[in-house]
Amino acid sequence: MKTQFNEDRYELGYDKPLWQLTMQEFIDIQKHEMTKLVKEMLNEALNDIKSRDVPLEDTIDIEEAALVTGLKPKSIYSKVCRLEIPSITRGRPLVFSRAELQNWMKIGRPTVAEMEFKRRKGLL
Repeated sequence: MKTQFNEDRYELGYDKPLWQLTMQEFIDIQKHEMTKLVKEMLNEALNDIKSRDVPLEDTIDIEEAALVTGLKPKSIYSKVCRLEIPSITRGRPLVFSRAELQNWMKIGRPTVAEMEFKRRKGLL
């Protein structure tokens, strides 16, 4: 029969010396202490991450490009082959510029050829 862990009983002032604890009591205390430590460490890490003002990286992979554009990776591969979406690389692994993709979506998702034509005309 498994006993329930009584948190207030086993705080740092145990009512029994360590050598008098049963194996289950010792395991329960260890689990409790480890849980507290992990929670503290996670909270510190989350607070550290939240306190940093880290800009998003500009170069992204196919998975992040799918999140940015809302397209499936398979569709993105097809669009890269047909020069319908801007990318930094054409082969695998595909690499994209987050800013370029966001600009591409903002101006109506033109093909790369249309974008190049507009760039040469000075419209972009």
